[in-house]
Amino acid sequence: MVDPRWSTQELIDILRRGGRLEADLLVKADLGAADLSGVRFDRMNLEGTRLRGANLEGCSWTDCRFENTGLDDAVLSNAQFTGCKFVNVSLRSARLDHAWMQNTEWKQCDFHQTDLTRLAALDTAFRNCAMNTAILAEAWLSQCTLQDLDLAGVFWDKVLLPDSTMEGCSLAEATLSQCAFNRVQALGLNLAKAQAPGLSLYRAMLDEACFEDANLDAAILDMARLDHANLRGASLCNARLYGASSLAIDFTACRMVHADLSHFQAVNADFSRANLTGALLHAAELPSALWRDTILDHVRRDDAELREAELWQPAV
Repeated sequence: MVDPRWSTQELIDILRRGGRLEADLLVKADLGAADLSGVRFDRMNLEGTRLRGANLEGCSWTDCRFENTGLDDAVLSNAQFTGCKFVNVSLRSARLDHAWMQNTEWKQCDFHQTDLTRLAALDTAFRNCAMNTAILAEAWLSQCTLQDLDLAGVFWDKVLLPDSTMEGCSLAEATLSQCAFNRVQALGLNLAKAQAPGLSLYRAMLDEACFEDANLDAAILDMARLDHANLRGASLCNARLYGASSLAIDFTACRMVHADLSHFQAVNADFSRANLTGALLHAAELPSALWRDTILDHVRRDDAELREAELWQPAV
């Protein structure tokens, strides 16, 4: 709670001089439009603090707690967050471009039209947050948790999510440009009707994922697991599923022209009415597959010379 002995301006002056404040001294303080750029905050409690429109560019936040904090229109460009926790925080139209986050948790926060361009995050969690209108581009989120996020219709450009978790996330009708979700754990991921050509899902765990009517042309699903995944009506022209595996995957009416299914292992796959013109099925194992009205023109099956090359080992 703000100490009555100190005015708001005096507190700001202390912080700008590099001074330290007691942990609870800024609780419910009104620091709207204040210039606190470059200030370092350690173990501060900012519950109910009002920072609307504040200049917090380049600030460093370590082990700080934000709850019901107002950061609408705040400038947090180049800010650093380490070990922080945000609960029910509003960042509407805030600027978080070029921010760095590590071991930080965001829960039920509002990122409406927040600028997250060039965000870099490690071991950070976003749970039940409103992020579908946030600007996310050229971002890197490694080993992060995205849980129960409604991201339907988002436009993401050059977003990388290596080794992250996407539990209960919907990206239905999203547009994903040059994005990579390599090695993500994404049970039940919803990408229905998404425009995601070239999306990389290398070694991703995609059990029960929905890609119905999605554009996944030239997508990379090498070594991915796709048990009970739904790709009905999707376009996978020139896509790669090299070494992927699945149980009861549904490719009904899927367009897979020139797709690479080499070493694809799929039990009970349904290729009914799919178009596999020119597809590569080298060393694919497809027991109990359904091929009802499937187009298999110019399909390339096992290549003896390629198999021999794959098995070749140098002499001892």
